Amino acid sequence: MRLKSDLRAAQQRTATYLYEHDSVQAVLPMGAGKTAAALTAITEMLDDGVIRCALALAPKRVAQLVWPVEVKLWEHLQHLRVVHVTGTPERRLKLLLNTEADIYVVGIDNTQWLVDVLLKLPDHHKLFDLLLIDELSRFKNPRGARAKALRKIIKRWNTRWGLTGTPRPNGWEDQFMPMSLMTANGIWGKSFDKWREERFMAVDFHQRDWVLRPEWRDRTIADIARYSITISEADMPELPPLTPVFHWVSLPPAARKAYQDMERKLFAKYDNNPSVLAANKAVATGKLAQIANGFMYAEDGTVQHIHTEKADQLVELFEELNGDAGLVAYEFIEDLDVIKSLYPGIPHLGRGTTDAQAAKYEAAWNRRELPQLALHPASAGHGLNLQFGGAQMIWYSMTWSAELYDQTLKRFHRPGQNRRCFAHHILARDTVDEIKYDRVIMKMSEQEAFRKYLRKV
Repeated sequence: MRLKSDLRAAQQRTATYLYEHDSVQAVLPMGAGKTAAALTAITEMLDDGVIRCALALAPKRVAQLVWPVEVKLWEHLQHLRVVHVTGTPERRLKLLLNTEADIYVVGIDNTQWLVDVLLKLPDHHKLFDLLLIDELSRFKNPRGARAKALRKIIKRWNTRWGLTGTPRPNGWEDQFMPMSLMTANGIWGKSFDKWREERFMAVDFHQRDWVLRPEWRDRTIADIARYSITISEADMPELPPLTPVFHWVSLPPAARKAYQDMERKLFAKYDNNPSVLAANKAVATGKLAQIANGFMYAEDGTVQHIHTEKADQLVELFEELNGDAGLVAYEFIEDLDVIKSLYPGIPHLGRGTTDAQAAKYEAAWNRRELPQLALHPASAGHGLNLQFGGAQMIWYSMTWSAELYDQTLKRFHRPGQNRRCFAHHILARDTVDEIKYDRVIMKMSEQEAFRKYLRKV
């Protein structure tokens, strides 16, 4: 069991900062131990009588598998009573209002339900002592229903903390709603559109893409820095290198023709199969990604198989690993079906996997009992610790999301990993695969630049 003295200096500093500030987002790299730092601050506030309890909002898997487990790992947190508020609405209500606890953890997917319950409670109720949002970036959408619902009552909390490893996953605009929640609308006002109009300029006719005006850059970062604590990679335990490796495949002639037809004409035909149509360019982009992977979904949901270049490369890659276990990241259900046909019985973390099964697979992987484990970035992006089972990750299909890409890599490249890590990318040449990878890497570099700039302010 870990002792409080085992907390790293950065964790101690974060816990102290949280204790001393009512409105703060903690920007910590994945694997920095943000949960333990937050729990340490909470237990000290409970011991000092500053708060009566804490209410935490967290992604579903994190709420179930991380928060209740973390307190059992540390001697100074053993006494904390953590209740995971889950189940039917009736059961959740009983757990939240009729169960004694130090920390109530609610899944972000139940935010609207939580707000409806809290609206009926008086301002002095203990649930308004402290609100902690784990993975604050989940509330980045200023028009999202959950964020808007929570924002209506955000002023009622005496203390508001947010934890995040990706403060601006896709751009500067992503900070508006998290900062509004942390400061109870006290930093930039209530109107996202007015704020964006003042500080940004549209770079396309339809006003879909906006960039921060140069004259507002320093001011915006300074605003955020006033309510943030950050730690650098230098404060983290030294990790073994993470090396990206690229495995290129080329589309066969017939597949290339189908790809070009879809790209230029928004429809494609392969072999003697019916033509597949795309309603617009956005739909066509998804079809192009499918063709790059080796198939197309037809309008009736059936699958047209086009080539096996990526599947063949996956088999060859596993042979080259010489028995090393590998994580395989997939995008489409058909990708998973192909992977399962190649490796019968391979478990997966994604749609159709229960929380209990996910916990079982995670434990088995970390005991090095699984030669392969498939995972979808949307299901594996938060709350999983996979650093003990292997050091190889294979991207069978790239994600568009820089946040999910970064978070998924950090599932196995994090403190506790003692082997050099490799991120293998199976990419089809001259396809949307290259665009997806370039966009992800560009956003990640901006993310790191943002962190470094914040630390200077």
